[in-house]
Amino acid sequence: MVYQHRRQPLCVPDFSLAKEQRLRDRDPRASSSRTIRLIDAKAPPGSMKLLPAALGLVLLLLLVLNPNGVEARPAPAVGHQKKASSATFFVFGDDFADNGNLPLTDPVTEMSRQWAYPYGSNYVDADGFPRPNTPSGRFSNYRIQSDFIATMLGLEEAPPAHARTAEKTCDPSGMTFATGGAGVLDSTLHEVSILAKQVDTFKKMVKDGTITENQLSRSVVLVAFFGNDYAGIGVIGLSSPNNINAYIGKVTKEIATNVDQLLKLGVTKVLVNNLHPIGCMPSHTRTNNYTTCDIFENLDATIHNDNLKKVMTSKNVYIVDVYTAFTNIVDHVAGKGSELSKQFKRKLSPCCESLDSKGYCGQQDESSSKLLYTVCDKSNKFFYWDDMHPTHAG
Repeated sequence: MVYQHRRQPLCVPDFSLAKEQRLRDRDPRASSSRTIRLIDAKAPPGSMKLLPAALGLVLLLLLVLNPNGVEARPAPAVGHQKKASSATFFVFGDDFADNGNLPLTDPVTEMSRQWAYPYGSNYVDADGFPRPNTPSGRFSNYRIQSDFIATMLGLEEAPPAHARTAEKTCDPSGMTFATGGAGVLDSTLHEVSILAKQVDTFKKMVKDGTITENQLSRSVVLVAFFGNDYAGIGVIGLSSPNNINAYIGKVTKEIATNVDQLLKLGVTKVLVNNLHPIGCMPSHTRTNNYTTCDIFENLDATIHNDNLKKVMTSKNVYIVDVYTAFTNIVDHVAGKGSELSKQFKRKLSPCCESLDSKGYCGQQDESSSKLLYTVCDKSNKFFYWDDMHPTHAG
């Protein structure tokens, strides 16, 4: 969610402006935590069983990398040489999965801050050495969800961004269509591709042969939208529960429609994120000094997730239960929650915090270049990186 208006192995283009962003603080390398649980979308809604977090990662591998043409390979060893993977990965969504589709601008703005420090501040190069202050177009201090799933598929990282790939070409590893600020029905910026436009671009590449039948036959798709459609739900006049429920129904139905389109085009496996507890984002918890989640925002998320389970009925479609994974860390009952929650000392506050509630991480004063944000010393102790996005550890 890029909105603030209530809102190698990583391939880093050699942008001089991104290099010029300076602030020399250096965080310890964040650790990775991949708490992912899955729901079988084919099971009847009333019989959905959420698997324990410890088994979720294993099941993710089994479901995605089963004998149906996709083979699991070990994650690449440290070093520059790439190891072949039998999987091809395609990523659709918003800024939670964007790895470079939004452009760099001069000066840096809220919509291009992912190309400037402190984003990428925990970057690690192909030899395993820290290279702090290396933004890569990701809304994180290092890796994002799609990178972790890519490594499970035997890839080094999420596939290249569509906007940074030569025309009529597709990397053997696949392609990322996810774009910061995008929504399912709408986007925070009119020029940002919504889900249907992302899928349409994919369709054109399939039809003209840029994406080959061989790639489709071993393809895995991630659809990762994290709530931009609900950013201004009060602003657009959805005040009554009936109107809100109807709107949420449109969002989930549109996701299902596009997933079906992807399956018809020949993809073999589709992972669909459900909605995380949006009321726990620092953008919502800032008003109470980062102490509690907004229960009404989280209610909208649960309605979305219930609807999603009902409409995701196609074979080979699996829902990634992000809501439970997040909740077990940031919003669990005292004494409960996952073991991983103990790692995060600051669960509801951001590592990178803007000085103004309407500002953003990475913001500088236009005249003096004074930093209008602060950055924590230990990002691996924070679940959230900025007002919306998780840290590499999160």
